[in-house]
Amino acid sequence: MRVLAVGAHPDDLEILAGGTLARFARDGHEVVMCHATTGNRGSFVHTAEEIAAVRVSEARRAAHVIGAEHVTLGLGDCEVSAADPEHKRRVVDLVRDARPDLIITHHPQDYMGDHNEVSKLVFECSFYATLPLFETDRPHHRAVTPIYYMDTVFGIGFVPTEYVDVGPVMDAKVAMLSAHDSQLTWLREHDGIDVVEQMTVATRYRGMQCGAEYAEGFIGCQTWLRATTRRLLP
Repeated sequence: MRVLAVGAHPDDLEILAGGTLARFARDGHEVVMCHATTGNRGSFVHTAEEIAAVRVSEARRAAHVIGAEHVTLGLGDCEVSAADPEHKRRVVDLVRDARPDLIITHHPQDYMGDHNEVSKLVFECSFYATLPLFETDRPHHRAVTPIYYMDTVFGIGFVPTEYVDVGPVMDAKVAMLSAHDSQLTWLREHDGIDVVEQMTVATRYRGMQCGAEYAEGFIGCQTWLRATTRRLLP
């Protein structure tokens, strides 16, 4: 199975779905990790160009931890827009390149605009990618892909309908997030948090809900053409 995971910023996927992606990769599935933006506004000390280069390199290292393919759409932080035709084209081409059997992305009601706009883009463009007359230089995808929405940041306003036991790969999830060294520093200085510790607590909490040591929660998109009777998550 081919799995496409789309987050807004470098480190979003690692925080919210890193264990699930690690399990997919461990079980022999092909995983593509895409962050829509370059993370170019996440620093006190670097220029936008400098921090973008740092964060793309960190995201590449994080994907390497589990043997996933790394992709970025190259958009700017705080600029993602589901109404922008160019942003739509980039996500259509992302889906057509990845040709996924499953997509994981943000819940449409998370805490910041980039997350929510990415969610909208993925929902709309995974459909548009199947339309032959939505013309780009890639061939159209064969089917509308099922979507699973990953947790909101620290689970606020999110009630999972499915869980994935990530206890066996928790070390990989921590290693993936720890690869984002610049953001561990940024979040500590900007928000006063240890993001690795908070991610671990949130993952432990989801585990308590489903009888596992650590777990990640998801909600399946249940619109027409996307629902399925098959369990697609690990």
